[in-house]
Amino acid sequence: MISPEVLRRYPFFTTASDETLKELAMSSHILTFETGQFLFHDGDAAEHMLVLSEGEVDIQYLLQDGEQRTVDTRVAGDLVVWSAVVAPFKTTANGVARRHTTVVAVDALKLRELCDRDHELGYNMMREIAQVMSHRLQGARVQLATVG
Repeated sequence: MISPEVLRRYPFFTTASDETLKELAMSSHILTFETGQFLFHDGDAAEHMLVLSEGEVDIQYLLQDGEQRTVDTRVAGDLVVWSAVVAPFKTTANGVARRHTTVVAVDALKLRELCDRDHELGYNMMREIAQVMSHRLQGARVQLATVG
């Protein structure tokens, strides 16, 4: 469990009620990763939404030749595992700590339940996820342009 105030720091939770934040905080915890450690692999079950508290995470795709290509780097305050909220609830890339990294892990089932109940929270989450996906798509486009 973490403090509800930890969650309130992130823009997609600022409008959530105190009760909603308490419920989320009770099902959330802090995880730490060292440089080079994988936070997740492509295709993993997204059981937690990860929000970067400290550090940096490279989002990488595995190319056909076996090369890992970084398409995005997330920094403190960013959403890392958005797929915890979007079916089929599996990660779509690899996430590697660029340096010592701390994340807030929010239970995906609880978050989805609260988004269904609190439509403003759900809207804020989806807006944030759309921004992350757009940024990642742009990064993938740049990387694809350099392959060859």
